[in-house]
Amino acid sequence: MSPNMNLGHPELSQIIEGNPVATIVIDSQHRITHWNRACSILTGTPASQMIGTNRQWAPFYPSARPIMADLIIDQALENAISQFYSGKFRPSAIIPGAYEAEDYFPMFGEDGCWLYFTAAVLKDASGQIVGAIETLQDVTARHRAEEALKRSEERYKQLSMTDALTGLYNSRHLREQLKQEMLRASRYNHPLSLLVIDADDFKKINDTYGHLEGDQVLQSLASVLKHCLRTSDSAYRYGGEEFVVLLPETDLEGAALIGNRCREMFAQQVVESEQGLPVQCTISVGASLYHPGETASDFICRADAATYEAKSRGKNCLVSHA
Repeated sequence: MSPNMNLGHPELSQIIEGNPVATIVIDSQHRITHWNRACSILTGTPASQMIGTNRQWAPFYPSARPIMADLIIDQALENAISQFYSGKFRPSAIIPGAYEAEDYFPMFGEDGCWLYFTAAVLKDASGQIVGAIETLQDVTARHRAEEALKRSEERYKQLSMTDALTGLYNSRHLREQLKQEMLRASRYNHPLSLLVIDADDFKKINDTYGHLEGDQVLQSLASVLKHCLRTSDSAYRYGGEEFVVLLPETDLEGAALIGNRCREMFAQQVVESEQGLPVQCTISVGASLYHPGETASDFICRADAATYEAKSRGKNCLVSHA
């Protein structure tokens, strides 16, 4: 469509009315001259209520404010447009001086909708601005599909780093996080501690009561770890009945306090077997402090060795290896 047209030209009216895309045209005084059928359907507002008025904002916003076409007519600079469409607009790559944007409009439908809209000036034969044209398209379906895909990707990412039984992070995610925490501790010379936790006599529980009860014991331990840890800490199922806890900004004494808190709370947990019998378990805990320059394997192995020492001391206790 040529921008060099008189707003009252019948050809312009025919083109706009027949356009399947919702279209608004306003003159240089911001009065609506065209409000096509597609726009009436999109907004639920008939042209008879809009043409000749300057209430183009009414179907879109709860109070008076300029739409994009108004700003284009006023030759608003980008900072003025940003006042109303901050982070949502961009200059058109096709039409110089035109803009396009996407925004959410809660007033449409039950759940609102997303609209993609473009606005450009209309000029007469002498190059004078005589009005502006704005087109609007409902892109709600695309936005919802993108949001669903994003949720699906986030869910997949969460599943890929989570242990299905306990809901804690898995050993693969431990390797990634441990590397990052070790780098951070070395860079800022901050303490980093680690706990290795092993359920005592877990095989006996499985053999005596069954694997279902064994799973419930592990889930109970995971729940205790979640309850005892701070927001900066993270817990992982390392394998079988063995768990690892990362404790950033924590020295060995602090790690022992947290480890013993977990140990004492878990010793009080009771799981009921299918036969109605109480099932209780304890944990042995090993703690180690990171030494800058050591490998992740060495760091974990020192805590693991402390855990075996705790078992040799009678279980249900904590041993620290600096």
